[in-house]
Amino acid sequence: MKPKTIWPWLAAPLSGGLLALCYPTWDINALIWFWALPLLAALWFSNPEQKKSGKPRSRAWRGWWIGYSSGLTFFLINLSWLAEVSGVGAVALPAYLAVYFGFFGAFAATIGRWNFAVVESAQANKWQKTFAPSWDVLRIAFLNGAMWCGMEWLRGVAFTGLPWNGLGVALHENLYLIQIADIIGVTGISFVMMFCSCVALATSYRLIQEFGNRGLRPHLDFTVAVAMVMGIFLYGLNRINQITHDPSETKDIRALLVQLNVPIDQVWDNAALTANLDDYYDLTTAYVETADFDLVVWPETALPGRFFYPWVQQFLNKVLAKGDFYLMAGLEEEVQPNELYNVATLMRGSTKNYQMYRKTHLVPFGEYLPLRNTFPPFEWVAGHLIPGDFQAGKSFEPLDLDDGEWQIIPLICFEDTIGSLARKFVRPGVPQVIVNVTNDGWFWESSESAQHLANARFRCIELRRPMIRAANTGVSCFIDEIGSLYDRNSKQSFERKIVDDASGSSFITGTLPGTVRMKKNSTLTIYARYGDWFSISLGCFAFAMIGLRWKNRRPRKPPSTN
Repeated sequence: MKPKTIWPWLAAPLSGGLLALCYPTWDINALIWFWALPLLAALWFSNPEQKKSGKPRSRAWRGWWIGYSSGLTFFLINLSWLAEVSGVGAVALPAYLAVYFGFFGAFAATIGRWNFAVVESAQANKWQKTFAPSWDVLRIAFLNGAMWCGMEWLRGVAFTGLPWNGLGVALHENLYLIQIADIIGVTGISFVMMFCSCVALATSYRLIQEFGNRGLRPHLDFTVAVAMVMGIFLYGLNRINQITHDPSETKDIRALLVQLNVPIDQVWDNAALTANLDDYYDLTTAYVETADFDLVVWPETALPGRFFYPWVQQFLNKVLAKGDFYLMAGLEEEVQPNELYNVATLMRGSTKNYQMYRKTHLVPFGEYLPLRNTFPPFEWVAGHLIPGDFQAGKSFEPLDLDDGEWQIIPLICFEDTIGSLARKFVRPGVPQVIVNVTNDGWFWESSESAQHLANARFRCIELRRPMIRAANTGVSCFIDEIGSLYDRNSKQSFERKIVDDASGSSFITGTLPGTVRMKKNSTLTIYARYGDWFSISLGCFAFAMIGLRWKNRRPRKPPSTN
């Protein structure tokens, strides 16, 4: 192949690799502004090869494959931790998720394609040559940004959804730029990223042309992009300042996180069970017997038994007898044979006084086997790995504590990565805290746990509710309503997560006490009220443009001669 035909197929994987570097474990988040430039260049500035008949190949189909190759590269790197549980899954899931990049590629190569030569034509007047290029770039940037965030939203809901590591998540450490999520959600932030990438590439191309022609022109598009980012930054600065200095009355609770860091192959090991129970008992009672705590949180599948098993009840009651506190633990509940739930159980005093949340968003091929009874190949391949299915809960009611004085928004495992799910639990006028119990031990000491945390932080911003995360291994921590892990109320600001001081590793056995501050008169953010309205609206607009283009390109029937 000639260089002019092969370079787009090298540029697309390069973009995918650069995007992967934006997330943990690398966290080079500055690349989020530039990763898409090679991909967009391949989609905009390269032409389809000729068919044997002499006609050019479909630009949309070629754009789909260019986008797909970029997405496949990204997800193979970004989700490489899946190999810890399934080598097939580490390839199959990226192969599926890359489809969304493919659709974006087809769009950007056609409807979203920028053609600088059009506005440089000899027939263009002075005004057109001066300002039309900027307007055209703004149009293209808006279209591509709309398509991208629309596809991210669709990826988060299709086939139960996996809204993992959208573009906005790469900014999880830049608190000022992500506060806008309380209006447009994390997928809305992705619109800004793609919009700015389109403007950056077009501006670079135009400047090269203008320097060559020795005549610079106004770049209204670049001005708009910079103003957009500055506006978002100033909004974030203002929101953080408002929340930090908010004089509203608060409800403070003392909470304790317990993390055993049990290897996944020992969670259900009977030989290790006694030692694990002793550790839970010792680490918990060492605190609740010497200080007052409102809430103690153990992670998902904290005990390898079901809630109503006699030995589970006996052990939990032994712990609850040590003080007047709520204990929340991830367990399993078996209502009857073949009706099993993944639950978060809240208890106080004894196991007779309990509330239970049944997980509503189950992980396919993890907690259940899709189409088990209707598509035999799934049963043949994975039936031995998933012998039985969990059932999905149906309630989105928060858990009430102290007779409704405050509430818990319960989320299990990956549910804290789904904003559209978490918002269903939000209630105005009541102090609320998000409590996530998770077991990331399946993926050992990989980047999965850090990526999971990065995604979870956005729920606090979108809903303006603090979060308590208890993980079996990985990152157990406290997050406030601006997405920060730092204690802003202490004299010396420290990061509130279980971590080894010497190595910086979060894969340790430990406990973490902390104070969680909730607003008594809590309100609803725009995102909490309307969800992903921004991304859905822009996605619908992009698809309307596809429909309009398809309609205009349909061959018209000749008029009837009758």
